[in-house]
Amino acid sequence: MVEMLRSYNASASLMSDAALADVLRGHVLDSLTLLPLIRRAGLHEGRLVDVGTGGGFPGLVLAIAEPALRVTLMDATRKKTAYLERVCAELGLDVDVLHARAEDAAHDPALREAFDVAVCRALGPWTVVLELTLPFCKTGGALFGQRGSDAPSEAVAYTETAVLLGGRVAGVEQVGVETGLENRYVITVEKVESTPPRYPRKAGIPAKRPLI
Repeated sequence: MVEMLRSYNASASLMSDAALADVLRGHVLDSLTLLPLIRRAGLHEGRLVDVGTGGGFPGLVLAIAEPALRVTLMDATRKKTAYLERVCAELGLDVDVLHARAEDAAHDPALREAFDVAVCRALGPWTVVLELTLPFCKTGGALFGQRGSDAPSEAVAYTETAVLLGGRVAGVEQVGVETGLENRYVITVEKVESTPPRYPRKAGIPAKRPLI
């Protein structure tokens, strides 16, 4: 997987050269920090959607590490989804790759509230993450959001935003310390009721006018 990433990086613009140089620790191991949390929640045999997956982090790594997960990788950039389709085919992975904007896909009846787990890694401000991911989670499922050092304060500041979208903040944990990752946190949001039909708003609006 890593060698394929290096081969296709220039044409698909998957990540910067600096990030590519530290891909094992900064991306692969970082992705794997989610797996114990997903297993602890008893969701490791469910459906998982990685919203804004980019080069497949964390969703592709999780699909390799936990074959029982039924993974969907979603990204709005066609070059990236084309790369992911090729990788999954070459590795023989039973993974769905979806070229779509989250704002649109979350209103598709086949996808809305259809997943046990939603994950995201670099999707923008926390309020945007909540709006673009929670609509995919079914009641009883959970969002695992990978964040930086501001995670504890973000989780508290936007508790009501999570509630508005049908979620409940269940915890904030620092992860990856044992592998040398610094300031990496995961915010877990349990889906406790359906997201109101109006969310997410139209494409681009969540980023331009974030919920508060």
